[in-house]
Amino acid sequence: MIITIANQTGGTEKSMLADSLAALRTQTGRKVLLVDNDPKQSSLCWCTERNASGISPAVMARAVSGKGMQPELENLGYRFQDIVIDTEARDSLGSRSALIAARLVVIALDSDQFNTDRIDSVNSNCFSEDKLTARIVAAREFNPSLRILVVITYRSTYPTSDCLDAAKQFVAGVPFAELFTRPIHADAVLHAAYKEGLAISECADRQTAQEIQDLYIEVFGD
Repeated sequence: MIITIANQTGGTEKSMLADSLAALRTQTGRKVLLVDNDPKQSSLCWCTERNASGISPAVMARAVSGKGMQPELENLGYRFQDIVIDTEARDSLGSRSALIAARLVVIALDSDQFNTDRIDSVNSNCFSEDKLTARIVAAREFNPSLRILVVITYRSTYPTSDCLDAAKQFVAGVPFAELFTRPIHADAVLHAAYKEGLAISECADRQTAQEIQDLYIEVFGD
């Protein structure tokens, strides 16, 4: 099963979701690989720090370049039960291959992007049809069963009703997309713990740990 975590703007939250899902899946005893396709290599650094610190379970990860993504995924599919891809935000051969190969794409949306003063500019620029949405539409032409799940993250203040309405408007513009019902908290404390190799479920309060656990169940179905 291949799960791709994507967004339009990059940022740590995308990688935090990918890494936390990979850690939770590894915890079940499945053979899981975390693939870092982002030039920043946040996921690879997280995994290196985690394994060097002896945090259990250890998570396997590797960086894969854009041109090598498709053949590498075909090869890795014989060796791993699940692959979680942290893909780069820009349009590239790697990001397109990651979308086409996935069973499910998780789109991470930072709630700050939906500040009421910026909704119009966000809708017209950050998520225009020639960017992430267009790549997803193109991917579904090759992979019609591709499922798209949009997840809102927030750092401090829980998203306002205007923010949630803007997110729903974005979801409505992405064919076949669904909105995950629980925004995921990712504050400064979690960002600091992430740099030390911890997954969200391992350092969060009970509510946030439940949020990522619910996302895991939604993604993997168990």
